[in-house]
Order: sequence, then C-alpha cells, then structure tokens
Amino acid sequence: MATKTYRYQSEYAQMLRAEGEARGAAKTLLLMLDDRGVVVPEAVRERIASCTDAALLEIWFKRAIHATSLSDIFGVEDERREEG
Repeated sequence: MATKTYRYQSEYAQMLRAEGEARGAAKTLLLMLDDRGVVVPEAVRERIASCTDAALLEIWFKRAIHATSLSDIFGVEDERREEG
C-alpha cells in the first residue's frame, strides 16, 4: 500500500509557508547586499526584513545582482525617502 504525502492545504498553513519563504528571500537579499559591499541603513534593512510580498522581494533581488547602490534596487524616490 502506497502512502500519500499530503501538503497542508489550509489557508493558515499556506500563509505561514509564504511568510517563511519571504523571510528567507529577505535574508538572502540582505546577505547578497552585504557581500557586494552595498551599505544598507537600518531603516532599509527593516523595510526588506518586514516585506512579505514574494514578488516584490524577487524584483529587488534581481535588481540587487548588479546593484552598486540602493537607488539601483529601490529607485531614486525610495532612496530620498530613506534619507529624509
């Protein structure tokens, strides 16, 4: 008799899984920025760490691959908001 592996299907379980994936993506993004020498102020670190939108984190990650500054990732408007 074969056993089936059931994936948790409840909305709550899906939400928890998505939050965990977002945390992992945020952590990876911050590690990459640190390794690339991009200075990340605490306010921006908090913004990244608190982001739960996986699609947005993926966009930021793709931009961060070649970024040399935060404006390369978040755009000029976001950088001004963090400064002011």
